[in-house]
Amino acid sequence: MTQIEIQNKIYDEINGNWNITNLHGVNLKNCLITPIKQKYYSIDKEQEVELWTVLEESQDHNGYKIFYDEVEDCYGLGNLYNLDKNQSNNFVLTSLGLYGTFLETLEMM
Repeated sequence: MTQIEIQNKIYDEINGNWNITNLHGVNLKNCLITPIKQKYYSIDKEQEVELWTVLEESQDHNGYKIFYDEVEDCYGLGNLYNLDKNQSNNFVLTSLGLYGTFLETLEMM
């Protein structure tokens, strides 16, 4: 899929209701990003997969992320994980699991 196709898929699901939010108070207009393909690791850090990051909870990149898995045609949650607690700059993206549609995933955040 392309960035535009993924973006359109999300916009179709939002269906013009930009006031949708979650318990974290996510503002969709501020938090949705142009989809970008990034490497995510499994929780056990054994597997690496490329997924499309579509939402970042915070502008400093430290909050939750929503990603799109085009193989599974499903959205999931991710976050940053520090591989080495002795180094402050050794972060990787970690997949916390798949949750369904974009809005279902937003609700699970």
